[in-house]
Amino acid sequence: MNVQQAIKEFLELRELDNCSAKTLRTYEQRLRYFSTWLLTAHGVENVEDLQLEHLRGWMAYLKRTPTYRGKPLSDESIRSYGQSLVAFCHWLEREEKLEKPITSRFKLPRVEKKFVPTYTQDDVDKLLRACEASEYNEPDIRRALTARNRAIVTLFVDSGIRLSELVGLRLGDVDKNSRVILVHRKGNKWQQVPVSREGFKPLHHYLATHRQVLSGGGPARKDDMVFLADNGLPLTMWGVAALFKKLKKLTGINGKRVSAHQCRRYMATTQLANGRSPLDVRRQLGHSSLKMTDHYASLSVEQLQKSHEKYSPWRNSNSDDGAFGSGYWSE
Repeated sequence: MNVQQAIKEFLELRELDNCSAKTLRTYEQRLRYFSTWLLTAHGVENVEDLQLEHLRGWMAYLKRTPTYRGKPLSDESIRSYGQSLVAFCHWLEREEKLEKPITSRFKLPRVEKKFVPTYTQDDVDKLLRACEASEYNEPDIRRALTARNRAIVTLFVDSGIRLSELVGLRLGDVDKNSRVILVHRKGNKWQQVPVSREGFKPLHHYLATHRQVLSGGGPARKDDMVFLADNGLPLTMWGVAALFKKLKKLTGINGKRVSAHQCRRYMATTQLANGRSPLDVRRQLGHSSLKMTDHYASLSVEQLQKSHEKYSPWRNSNSDDGAFGSGYWSE
């Protein structure tokens, strides 16, 4: 079988398995890239000629080949490319399109686990204060966009939903009586996600008072999108990304990512540190396993410090917390 034809069959099966459009695009882009490299570098056109050394060679090629921006791919990206290829090869093996398995001795490259600092409460307060819309907008539009921005930041921090889940929210997905939102999660799954009373207030304020300004005042339907741009069209993922880029500039938060995903990390870290069940946090985040939740659960250094002081073999209740000063260097 031709590699291109095999990729087409694989994608059709993934579509039947209800993979999201984004996942299908990712598979297609990466596998097409692999098949082009396979033909160009090794002259391989047919699945039957695929070998273990081709998989390893593909990883090595990605490692040494810069992107179109001239920068090398990150270890995380290379591993993600490898995971897409492994999924494809596993399918080839299950369908017996290969004479013998080639993935049993193939190992994905290891990824360095980097420390990713998350928000503090002060950072979140700064983000909310920076939600004021541009003065170049008309007063009504400016107030509406400000309310929308605060609702977005608050909802991200409180519920931990993903960027794609937020922009996909429809009016019919918001239950104001029970303060629950219905989100479309990965794997084409729908799930109800609770929102706290305080977390729901900015969303209610935006929907009850300001959204109609952005929509033009027409009748609201259940399938209409919750969050709108200043032109009345549904807010896109790029629009939310632009909002967080603006917030980063206005707040001056340095040394940390300022993004929707960072709000999700902050929610998980804070709730786990405050004693919420990891099982509940897993369901709130929409993870399929606790292993995935643990990836987000790195406690802040302040929380680790408190825990360590409590259980240290050298603990001393009379110690002076500030006795050592602030640092061992001079500017």
